[in-house]
Amino acid sequence: MQPNPLPDGPLPQIAALGLIMAGLGLLGMTAGDLPGIAEQLAAPRWLMGVIGGVLFGSGWQGGRRAGAALRRSPSWVQLVAFGAAGIVLAKLSDMTRADGGVGAALQSGVAVNSAARVLFGIGIGIILGWVAYEGSRGRRPGP
Repeated sequence: MQPNPLPDGPLPQIAALGLIMAGLGLLGMTAGDLPGIAEQLAAPRWLMGVIGGVLFGSGWQGGRRAGAALRRSPSWVQLVAFGAAGIVLAKLSDMTRADGGVGAALQSGVAVNSAARVLFGIGIGIILGWVAYEGSRGRRPGP
């Protein structure tokens, strides 16, 4: 039995949405206090910003239709730009903490962080669901 190959072309809209949501969730989690795993691993905020920016950029690029506007730069250059924007947003998250970013989290930062955790969880759930669906296609009999 041969597995069914993945179709060529853009990423399905639901998978692109999941990547965008996961990326925005990671960016939002840089606000306030770092969430559990990032804090335990002593992950710097800029790293969460880079990963969030690249996830967002991947979803943004992957969700575009083939008939969309022509790209003027290679996709890796665009992903670097999204990663750099993520670093900037993570650095701006210092405003959600008192004493210049070293103090306790402000209530606005706690609210953004809490909402971002939910957004990240939903995005990761969508991605895992799509991967499971695509993985099950290989088990179905071919046409």
